[in-house]
Amino acid sequence: GALLLPHYNSRAVVVLLVNEGKGNLELVGQRNEQQEQEEEEDEQQEQDERGRHVQRYRARLSPGDVVVIPAGHPVAISASSDLYLLGFGINAENNQRNFLAGEEDNVISQIQKPVKELAFPGSAQEVDRLIRNQKQSYFANARPQQRRGQILSSILGAFY
Repeated sequence: GALLLPHYNSRAVVVLLVNEGKGNLELVGQRNEQQEQEEEEDEQQEQDERGRHVQRYRARLSPGDVVVIPAGHPVAISASSDLYLLGFGINAENNQRNFLAGEEDNVISQIQKPVKELAFPGSAQEVDRLIRNQKQSYFANARPQQRRGQILSSILGAFY
């Protein structure tokens, strides 16, 4: 299967329709307030430690599914079989698609070293090495990692 590497749109809200095939989608977004209030007592200490109010959302894609991806939300899509998507952007004028992986065209490579040290687990050198492992910024073959026996538990795992 193929993998559309993690990226986000600066302005466009993207609507996707799954025409054919199957796959997985991961998106990182803010937790909704009602959900936070319900879980606040259980997770207050954990949230304070993490200092974040974001959540990873996962979905299995199949024909007929419609997905709305808000602007500014990192997303990655992997195809487990021939996946055909129809997509369009709303408010796409002056939109920039910002990739979070790949040696070329990724926004993380533009972040200064001290900021990387604070924002990501591990050192800035480890983050740079992780990003450079994938030469292209847009699509990747998801099968080589499976052959090496490495389990990819999350498409966005390195960035969340």
